[in-house]
Amino acid sequence: MIKDFKWYMISTVSGKEDNVVEALWNKIKTQNMEDYFSESKVFKCPHLSNKELEKKTRGEDYSIRYINIYKGYIFLKMIMTDDSWYLVRNIQYVTGLVGSSGKGAKPTPISEKSFQKMVDKEKELNEKFESGNIETGFKEGVIVKIITGPYKGEIGEIIKNSDQTQKAFVNIEQFGRKVPTEFDYEDLEICV
Repeated sequence: MIKDFKWYMISTVSGKEDNVVEALWNKIKTQNMEDYFSESKVFKCPHLSNKELEKKTRGEDYSIRYINIYKGYIFLKMIMTDDSWYLVRNIQYVTGLVGSSGKGAKPTPISEKSFQKMVDKEKELNEKFESGNIETGFKEGVIVKIITGPYKGEIGEIIKNSDQTQKAFVNIEQFGRKVPTEFDYEDLEICV
């Protein structure tokens, strides 16, 4: 049998990617299907919460958390057969395989080129972090909650931000209109 391993994108419940990987490999071993699966990948990058970023800036000890770059997805290099497909779809927290239209149609693999782009992006983000160029979770389009000051409890969308100045403009609704208002990152909390 010629082993034709290809990368497939598996959608999962967000936040359960590591659980899926562990359950998947346990199931592969118990079903003796190691010949059909080569490797799995969850793309991660280092992340500092605002509190940890402040500690780092002050020269204090801080902890790094690794977050998934593609939340809700894992990548699996496998040989697609009816049995391997069935095994993957029936793992707890797996919601499907990307590229499968349903109705019994097997999923299509992602191209090596697309996969390599994701590997390169992960590498770039890790290198940026190592070089001290730390990006926060505050980006345009992110929904945040104001945690201090006169707007405490208000929720709005970031429309502009600067990691260098640690400030963001957030659209806050006032009198039925959205008004861009500037906040320090420390006054904001990302809504999950």
